Amino acid sequence: MRLQLIICLVGATAFCGCSRSDAPVLVGTSGTVLYNGKPLSGATVTMISPKGHLSNGFTDRDGKFRMTTGDRPGVPVGTAKVGFVKMGEVPAGVDLKNPKPDDMKSLQKAKGAAKDLTPKSEIPVKYADPEKSNVTANIVNDASKNVFEFLLYE
Repeated sequence: MRLQLIICLVGATAFCGCSRSDAPVLVGTSGTVLYNGKPLSGATVTMISPKGHLSNGFTDRDGKFRMTTGDRPGVPVGTAKVGFVKMGEVPAGVDLKNPKPDDMKSLQKAKGAAKDLTPKSEIPVKYADPEKSNVTANIVNDASKNVFEFLLYE
């Protein structure tokens, strides 16, 4: 009985420790990404807060994005490091997650043995890693000031 009580208390303490009260306060963050002066559609925008919280957004056809952290809208306050990824399209009919050897052999023969089927980055890879991109966003408590325009170039 005593062991069961201890297990219940440890479980309850662990469950309470995972509450949303421990989650960071988030502030609305949005913007536009331009690559060589044109809207960058279909890109992933990643922000890393000073405390290491990871936020993501996805650009629409106009290059506009809204950030979320986990399943909540917004980004923690502070100077976030920013990264951008835009991958090319995977050829039709290719499932790179679960390719079958015979399917891949047939596809390579049809496309030429030297054809690399891995999608390529459509923007310079220097932007991919928020830690190395040299792009930052100063997130403040006023969401109306957290609207950014990121200008990326080759």
